[in-house]
Amino acid sequence: MTNRRRPRGHVGKSPAGRSAQSCAPAACGDRPAASSKRGRAAAARKAPARRRQSAAVVAIAVSILIAVGVLAFRGGRPTAGAVTNPAAFSLPALNGNGLVRLADYRGKPVVVNFFASWCTACQAELPGFRQEASALKGKVIFIGVDSLETGDKNFLPNLFHLAGPFAALARDVGPDGGGLHAALGGGNTMPLTAFYGASGRLLDVERAALVPVGALQIKIAQLYGVTG
Repeated sequence: MTNRRRPRGHVGKSPAGRSAQSCAPAACGDRPAASSKRGRAAAARKAPARRRQSAAVVAIAVSILIAVGVLAFRGGRPTAGAVTNPAAFSLPALNGNGLVRLADYRGKPVVVNFFASWCTACQAELPGFRQEASALKGKVIFIGVDSLETGDKNFLPNLFHLAGPFAALARDVGPDGGGLHAALGGGNTMPLTAFYGASGRLLDVERAALVPVGALQIKIAQLYGVTG
């Protein structure tokens, strides 16, 4: 009987065995780990940029809200129906709803006095305006307009009890809450007083405090021929 020998060096291997040995750890086993590390590194590099972008968006939104708040606080927000044309002004009521229109007082002389809470000269002249508004009620219309306001719009009206003697109280609108004031050539002047005839025509603008009260009385007598 002849013994047959297998050739040396030949070792039978199963398909599973060949598969297991065909890929070295350095070649296969490390690939998923390296890819994962690169992904995490890329995400880490992008994270600061995303945070900066989010912070910029938040900052812009906050700036817009602050601007809107300041504008509303200073009375510069637009109001439906408001007009700052001196020949036919229409301003929002100082408190509550409605508009104060020059046209509503046609037929009687109208004195429009501008004031602001920060104006010390306004505090000097307003007692005289209140006095004359009471003395000439029914003959001359007095309208108070809070303009270029940076504080409490009701400070001076409450301090001098203007709501009764004055026919109406309004707030100015437009840039810096002073559209009508600027249209009358007020600039940085405060107080300012505009005098309208019974026809609604602008007769004169006084860009200084009318003190003592005699100065106001003389102005009214000259323009309207009216005395208390």
